[in-house]
Amino acid sequence: MIDSGEGIDISGISDKPLVNRLKKLFRSLRLKESASGAYLLPPKNVPTLNIVGPLLSASSKLADEKNGKLVSPNREELPSSNFDVQNKDKDDTISEGPKIVGVEEEPPKRRIMGPAMPSRELLAAAAEMTEALRFRDAELEADDDLLIGPPPPAVVAEAASANEAERFEEVTRILAADTNSPYDVLGVNWKMSTDNMKKRYWKLSLLVHPDKCPHPSAQEAFVKLNNAFKDLQDPDKRGAIDEKIKKKEEMEQFEIELKAMREAAEWRRLQGISLEGDEELLAGPKEPQAPKRDEWMTTLPPERKAGVPMHSTKSFSMNGKEGRGDTSVWTDSPLDRAQKAQQSYLEAYNKTKAIAEGEDVKSKNLDASIVDKYNTSKRSVSLVQKHRESKKEKKKQKQQEKEEWEGNHPWKPWDREKDLTAGRQKVSLDPENMSQGLSSRFASGAVQRNFL
Repeated sequence: MIDSGEGIDISGISDKPLVNRLKKLFRSLRLKESASGAYLLPPKNVPTLNIVGPLLSASSKLADEKNGKLVSPNREELPSSNFDVQNKDKDDTISEGPKIVGVEEEPPKRRIMGPAMPSRELLAAAAEMTEALRFRDAELEADDDLLIGPPPPAVVAEAASANEAERFEEVTRILAADTNSPYDVLGVNWKMSTDNMKKRYWKLSLLVHPDKCPHPSAQEAFVKLNNAFKDLQDPDKRGAIDEKIKKKEEMEQFEIELKAMREAAEWRRLQGISLEGDEELLAGPKEPQAPKRDEWMTTLPPERKAGVPMHSTKSFSMNGKEGRGDTSVWTDSPLDRAQKAQQSYLEAYNKTKAIAEGEDVKSKNLDASIVDKYNTSKRSVSLVQKHRESKKEKKKQKQQEKEEWEGNHPWKPWDREKDLTAGRQKVSLDPENMSQGLSSRFASGAVQRNFL
């Protein structure tokens, strides 16, 4: 007994079958096994004696009744000389103490020797066989412990090649993992097979063992790892943990699908399409949104900037105050905010449209100017156009020219300056027109030929 009767240590018992039976008893009583192998009473649990006591008293009563039945009712009273012997027999029967029913086997009844009795060698062989069967059953029961044999050499070599940083990282991860989630402690998926999980435990136990890892919390991580693997070795506990994880994953998948269906129903409602079940989806409880403060509540005005003021608050400011801008948002109602948002959207749309149209007009004017510039530089006026323009100019001149004598005299009066030059044609000696006319009449194509 240890801790003033709050725990028990059975590591000193050499009888292996008895140890296995005691372990079964302690596990059925839900005693907590420590790292050193001792079984402790969990807090706020009923004392073990209150549970086992009625069984012990019942077994003692059954033993007393059995011993009473063995005595013959027609037995004569013994003389006074045999009184001490009778008391001695009674003391021997009482001193045997109570026995737990179903835990230990009753001793076999004595048989009378006769000609049908087996030989001594056969009895010895039968005893050896019975003992071997007991040890085999004990070994099969012991196979349910945490470890089955030593770790494989490959796992030992891999763990030995790990450096100190990897060991420290595993210790930190194990300590940070949730104790209620053994899979997180081992760092494995809940769908992993038992053999792979056992290899993972072997490797981690070699990495975080206090004798091989210098981390100050290596012992705590090692105990936590052992407890997690012990929970996973128990089929009932592992089944309960797997069921919780499976329900959690199903719930997460259901929430994702429900969210997608609600978004699709909302989109159909905006398009004016209604399907059966959309109303139920949209009427369901929506995710609560965390309340958010407005920007003007969390930002300071320009004249009250964050930080320690550089001047005294009792003196006049040397600089003028900066404007706060539009402060109507402090008192706007939700309807005003919606109208302002719509108005700002329309203003931004009109501004964007005007800028786009201006850019289009600018690009068109630029294209037209480029074309005109190219036409003036590369495309000269044709002879037909020049002839027509000259005819137009002559007609204009004829219409404009009116002599002074017309309408005043029956004949044209004589003029010295004009009459002396009569009959002569007007010739324009413009060098540009002359060169263009010669090049257009006598040119021979794109390649100009120069003659010596």
